[in-house]
Amino acid sequence: MNANSITNPKLIFEPENVDQLLQGWLLHVHKGRDRHDLAARRCDRIRWWLGGSAAVLSAIVGTTIFAAVEKHLDNSSLTLKVLIISVGILAAILTGLSTFLNLAERTEKHRSAGVQYKKMVWELERILSQSAAQMTRDDPALTKIQQQLDDLEERAPVVPEKLYAQVEDDWKNRGVKFVPKASDLYRSEGSVLDRS
Repeated sequence: MNANSITNPKLIFEPENVDQLLQGWLLHVHKGRDRHDLAARRCDRIRWWLGGSAAVLSAIVGTTIFAAVEKHLDNSSLTLKVLIISVGILAAILTGLSTFLNLAERTEKHRSAGVQYKKMVWELERILSQSAAQMTRDDPALTKIQQQLDDLEERAPVVPEKLYAQVEDDWKNRGVKFVPKASDLYRSEGSVLDRS
Protein backbone atom coordinates (compact mmCIF):
# COMPACT_ATOMS: atom_id res chain seq x y z
CA MET A 1 0.00 0.00 0.00
CA ASN A 2 1.53 3.32 -1.00
CA ALA A 3 1.27 6.67 0.78
CA ASN A 4 -1.10 8.06 -1.84
CA SER A 5 -3.67 5.32 -1.22
CA ILE A 6 -3.65 6.15 2.50
CA THR A 7 -4.05 9.91 2.03
CA ASN A 8 -6.50 9.58 -0.88
CA PRO A 9 -8.43 6.35 -0.35
CA LYS A 10 -10.81 5.15 -3.03
CA LEU A 11 -14.33 6.07 -2.03
CA ILE A 12 -17.10 3.56 -2.48
CA PHE A 13 -20.58 4.43 -3.67
CA GLU A 14 -23.09 3.04 -1.18
CA PRO A 15 -26.62 3.70 -2.44
CA GLU A 16 -29.37 3.77 0.14
CA ASN A 17 -32.18 3.03 -2.31
CA VAL A 18 -32.84 1.96 -5.89
CA ASP A 19 -33.06 5.55 -7.14
CA GLN A 20 -29.57 6.30 -5.82
CA LEU A 21 -28.31 3.04 -7.32
CA LEU A 22 -29.70 4.02 -10.72
CA GLN A 23 -28.27 7.54 -10.41
CA GLY A 24 -24.86 6.05 -9.59
CA TRP A 25 -25.06 3.73 -12.57
CA LEU A 26 -26.11 6.66 -14.75
CA LEU A 27 -23.06 8.65 -13.63
CA HIS A 28 -20.80 5.66 -14.30
CA VAL A 29 -22.32 5.12 -17.74
CA HIS A 30 -21.98 8.79 -18.71
CA LYS A 31 -18.31 8.70 -17.70
CA GLY A 32 -17.78 5.45 -19.61
CA ARG A 33 -19.26 6.96 -22.73
CA ASP A 34 -17.09 10.07 -22.37
CA ARG A 35 -13.95 7.96 -21.86
CA HIS A 36 -14.53 5.82 -24.93
CA ASP A 37 -15.57 8.76 -27.07
CA LEU A 38 -12.36 10.57 -26.10
CA ALA A 39 -10.26 7.44 -26.69
CA ALA A 40 -11.85 6.86 -30.12
CA ARG A 41 -11.19 10.46 -31.15
CA ARG A 42 -7.59 10.22 -29.93
CA CYS A 43 -6.93 6.94 -31.78
CA ASP A 44 -8.49 8.33 -34.94
CA ARG A 45 -6.43 11.54 -34.73
CA ILE A 46 -3.20 9.53 -34.29
CA ARG A 47 -4.23 7.20 -37.13
CA TRP A 48 -4.74 10.13 -39.49
CA TRP A 49 -1.48 11.74 -38.43
CA LEU A 50 0.60 8.56 -38.87
CA GLY A 51 -1.12 7.50 -42.08
CA GLY A 52 -1.03 10.97 -43.60
CA SER A 53 2.61 11.49 -42.70
CA ALA A 54 3.58 8.10 -44.11
CA ALA A 55 1.67 8.79 -47.34
CA VAL A 56 3.27 12.23 -47.80
CA LEU A 57 6.77 10.92 -47.08
CA SER A 58 6.28 7.95 -49.42
CA ALA A 59 5.13 10.30 -52.16
CA ILE A 60 8.17 12.51 -51.61
CA VAL A 61 10.54 9.53 -51.78
CA GLY A 62 8.85 8.13 -54.88
CA THR A 63 8.89 11.46 -56.68
CA THR A 64 12.48 12.17 -55.68
CA ILE A 65 13.70 8.75 -56.78
CA PHE A 66 11.87 9.11 -60.09
CA ALA A 67 13.44 12.54 -60.65
CA ALA A 68 16.88 11.31 -59.59
CA VAL A 69 16.72 8.30 -61.93
CA GLU A 70 15.93 10.62 -64.80
CA LYS A 71 19.01 12.70 -63.90
CA HIS A 72 21.17 9.64 -63.24
CA LEU A 73 21.36 9.10 -59.50
CA ASP A 74 25.10 8.48 -59.77
CA ASN A 75 25.66 12.18 -60.41
CA SER A 76 23.52 13.23 -57.41
CA SER A 77 25.17 14.45 -54.26
CA LEU A 78 25.74 12.15 -51.30
CA THR A 79 23.55 14.44 -49.16
CA LEU A 80 20.60 13.98 -51.52
CA LYS A 81 21.06 10.20 -51.51
CA VAL A 82 21.17 10.10 -47.69
CA LEU A 83 18.13 12.38 -47.48
CA ILE A 84 16.13 10.19 -49.87
CA ILE A 85 17.05 7.04 -47.95
CA SER A 86 16.27 8.67 -44.58
CA VAL A 87 12.85 9.89 -45.69
CA GLY A 88 12.12 6.45 -47.15
CA ILE A 89 13.07 4.76 -43.88
CA LEU A 90 10.93 7.23 -41.90
CA ALA A 91 7.96 6.55 -44.20
CA ALA A 92 8.43 2.80 -43.69
CA ILE A 93 8.65 3.25 -39.90
CA LEU A 94 5.45 5.33 -39.81
CA THR A 95 3.64 2.80 -41.99
CA GLY A 96 4.83 -0.07 -39.81
CA LEU A 97 3.89 1.77 -36.63
CA SER A 98 0.44 2.52 -37.99
CA THR A 99 -0.04 -1.15 -38.83
CA PHE A 100 1.35 -2.34 -35.49
CA LEU A 101 -0.85 -0.02 -33.42
CA ASN A 102 -3.93 -1.06 -35.42
CA LEU A 103 -5.49 2.32 -34.73
CA ALA A 104 -8.45 1.84 -37.07
CA GLU A 105 -9.62 -1.21 -35.13
CA ARG A 106 -8.96 0.43 -31.76
CA THR A 107 -10.90 3.51 -32.87
CA GLU A 108 -13.86 1.35 -33.88
CA LYS A 109 -13.81 -0.64 -30.62
CA HIS A 110 -13.85 2.54 -28.53
CA ARG A 111 -16.56 4.06 -30.75
CA SER A 112 -18.66 0.91 -30.41
CA ALA A 113 -18.22 0.89 -26.62
CA GLY A 114 -19.25 4.56 -26.53
CA VAL A 115 -22.42 3.71 -28.47
CA GLN A 116 -23.21 0.87 -26.06
CA TYR A 117 -22.72 3.19 -23.09
CA LYS A 118 -25.05 5.72 -24.76
CA LYS A 119 -27.72 3.01 -25.08
CA MET A 120 -27.31 2.34 -21.36
CA VAL A 121 -27.74 6.07 -20.64
CA TRP A 122 -31.03 6.03 -22.51
CA GLU A 123 -32.23 2.92 -20.69
CA LEU A 124 -31.32 4.29 -17.26
CA GLU A 125 -32.93 7.65 -18.06
CA ARG A 126 -36.07 5.82 -19.21
CA ILE A 127 -36.27 3.85 -15.96
CA LEU A 128 -35.55 6.95 -13.86
CA SER A 129 -38.29 8.87 -15.68
CA GLN A 130 -40.74 6.20 -14.56
CA SER A 131 -41.31 5.16 -11.00
CA ALA A 132 -38.00 3.76 -9.79
CA ALA A 133 -39.17 4.21 -6.20
CA GLN A 134 -41.37 1.10 -6.43
CA MET A 135 -38.49 -1.03 -7.70
CA THR A 136 -36.53 -3.30 -5.41
CA ARG A 137 -32.88 -4.27 -5.74
CA ASP A 138 -34.04 -7.70 -6.93
CA ASP A 139 -36.19 -6.26 -9.72
CA PRO A 140 -35.58 -8.14 -13.01
CA ALA A 141 -35.06 -4.84 -14.86
CA LEU A 142 -32.23 -3.90 -12.46
CA THR A 143 -30.68 -7.34 -12.74
CA LYS A 144 -30.79 -7.07 -16.53
CA ILE A 145 -29.14 -3.64 -16.49
CA GLN A 146 -26.47 -4.82 -14.09
CA GLN A 147 -25.71 -7.77 -16.38
CA GLN A 148 -25.55 -5.45 -19.41
CA LEU A 149 -23.15 -3.14 -17.56
CA ASP A 150 -20.99 -6.10 -16.53
CA ASP A 151 -20.90 -7.39 -20.11
CA LEU A 152 -20.08 -3.94 -21.47
CA GLU A 153 -17.23 -3.46 -19.01
CA GLU A 154 -15.87 -6.88 -19.95
CA ARG A 155 -15.99 -6.28 -23.72
CA ALA A 156 -14.89 -2.65 -23.81
CA PRO A 157 -11.27 -1.89 -24.64
CA VAL A 158 -9.07 -0.42 -21.94
CA VAL A 159 -8.99 3.37 -21.89
CA PRO A 160 -5.53 4.89 -21.38
CA GLU A 161 -5.01 6.06 -17.80
CA LYS A 162 -4.42 9.66 -18.88
CA LEU A 163 -7.78 9.82 -20.67
CA TYR A 164 -9.50 8.10 -17.75
CA ALA A 165 -8.13 10.75 -15.36
CA GLN A 166 -9.07 13.53 -17.79
CA VAL A 167 -12.72 12.42 -17.80
CA GLU A 168 -12.73 12.15 -13.99
CA ASP A 169 -11.35 15.69 -13.73
CA ASP A 170 -13.89 16.98 -16.27
CA TRP A 171 -16.75 15.53 -14.23
CA LYS A 172 -15.35 16.92 -10.99
CA ASN A 173 -15.08 20.37 -12.56
CA ARG A 174 -18.67 20.25 -13.81
CA GLY A 175 -19.93 20.25 -10.25
CA VAL A 176 -22.63 17.74 -11.11
CA LYS A 177 -24.33 16.34 -8.02
CA PHE A 178 -26.53 13.34 -8.53
CA VAL A 179 -27.24 12.15 -5.00
CA PRO A 180 -25.54 12.89 -1.66
CA LYS A 181 -23.69 9.58 -1.58
CA ALA A 182 -22.50 9.90 -5.18
CA SER A 183 -21.32 13.46 -4.55
CA ASP A 184 -19.03 12.06 -1.85
CA LEU A 185 -17.08 10.41 -4.64
CA TYR A 186 -15.81 13.85 -5.63
CA ARG A 187 -14.52 14.99 -2.26
CA SER A 188 -10.82 15.64 -2.48
CA GLU A 189 -10.10 15.91 1.22
CA GLY A 190 -11.20 13.71 4.05
CA SER A 191 -11.82 10.04 3.94
CA VAL A 192 -14.65 7.58 4.10
CA LEU A 193 -12.85 6.23 7.14
CA ASP A 194 -13.17 9.62 8.88
CA ARG A 195 -16.96 9.34 8.87
CA SER A 196 -18.61 7.64 11.81
